[in-house]
This record gives sequence, structure tokens and C-alpha cells, in this order.
Amino acid sequence: MKQIYFYFASFNDELYRSGSDAICLLVPIAGESEWTTANAVYSVNHTHLCLLTGRNGRFRACSDMNENLIIQLPQDYIQAYIKTDTTSQEGIVWKLDADLQPIKEMMIREVDAHNEEEAILLMNYLLHKVARQTVTTSLLYIQKHFTEKIDIRALAEMEHYTPSYYCDWFKRKMKMTPLEYIHFLRIHRAKELLQDSRLSVLSIACQLGYEYNASFTRMFKKYERISPSKYRSAQHTK
Repeated sequence: MKQIYFYFASFNDELYRSGSDAICLLVPIAGESEWTTANAVYSVNHTHLCLLTGRNGRFRACSDMNENLIIQLPQDYIQAYIKTDTTSQEGIVWKLDADLQPIKEMMIREVDAHNEEEAILLMNYLLHKVARQTVTTSLLYIQKHFTEKIDIRALAEMEHYTPSYYCDWFKRKMKMTPLEYIHFLRIHRAKELLQDSRLSVLSIACQLGYEYNASFTRMFKKYERISPSKYRSAQHTK
């Protein structure tokens, strides 16, 4: 296995570069930093874990006391945990839950004590856990509010992206655009509501956020290749 390097660093207003053949895991210890890339601005503190690719990003300390643990990893090391191509990303920011905070603190102590083997085991555990956090803030918001009007700019801000970059990022992640995903969720819910014969097609359209029945019917036919009324009839004849 290629060497893994641990070191502590503080940021003022400097340009941080990781090696071209490596990526870095940034573990904030104290203070708050602002990480700015070409398409996003992240505010990170001790509750976060950041995966940095070889692309440049500017770190600016937002508090007087600023300390971070940097773990430099071989490019292929992270692929065991992150299935997407990390070279095409500017980075990933994870929010650590209360259960993972003690693990992170133990890892920092092991690094400080020069127990690198123990630190690597704890790091691997953290990566395994955070890599499973596939539901992002904006995705969770869409899943809860898909019947309402959703502003793409607001979704982009949840992920600290520009709107254009967010749409590209979302499509890479979900294989559809944010708007397509919203309609997908609406039509999935419509199929459930159409089982209830007491609900008119118009009332279902209104519940799902469509202003006009024609808009709902057009979108339903796009996804199901059949009108809502015919879909309902087909379900009742089964």
C-alpha cells in the first residue's frame, strides 16, 4: 500500500494544494474555515469531514484559532469507499453525527501520539460510515417538499453550489435533472392516489402541485405512457 501521510495545519488566507497523485481528507479540529472552489463555498468546522481532490481551493480562517488534521491519501485508496470518480469532483463535505464524533476525536489522538496504524483503522471506519450517507440535504428536501414549488437556486445553496453546477452535479448523482426528479416523485405519488376512486384527477393534480389538470396529464403520460384516467381504469379492472 502506498504511504498515507498525517500532518496538522492551520489556514490563514492561503491557497491549499494537494498532490496531483493524491487526495486529502481534511479533519477540522478547532475554529472555522471557509473553503472556496470554482463552484461552491463551504463553511467547515469540527463537526465536518472534508474530502479534497487534487483541484485547487482557497481556505480562509474565519476565527483566530484554526487547526486541522490533513490526511494525504493515494488516489486509488478512496475508491474502496467512494464509488464515483473523485477526480471529476471538487470535493465532498460530510456532516458527522454525534455517534461519529468520538471516533474522529480518537483518530486525532492516535495521530498526535504517532500511532498511525490505529489512526488508519479509525479513519477507515469513518470513511465507511460517511460514504453511506448518500442522501444529501437538497435531495432530502425534495423528497419532503416535491408537491410544492421548489427553487433550484435554493437547492443549490443547500449544497453550497452555484445553480448551474448544482444541476450538473445532481444529474451525475441521480441520472436525471432536479426537475425531472421532482416530476418523478409526483407521478409515483399520483399512482398511489389514483387507487382511491373518491379522488378526482383534478384534485390529485392540485395535491401534487400542478396548477392545471392538463399539465398533470401531460407529465403523467410522459412517465407512464398512459393518461391518469386510463391508468385508474386499468388498475380497477385487475
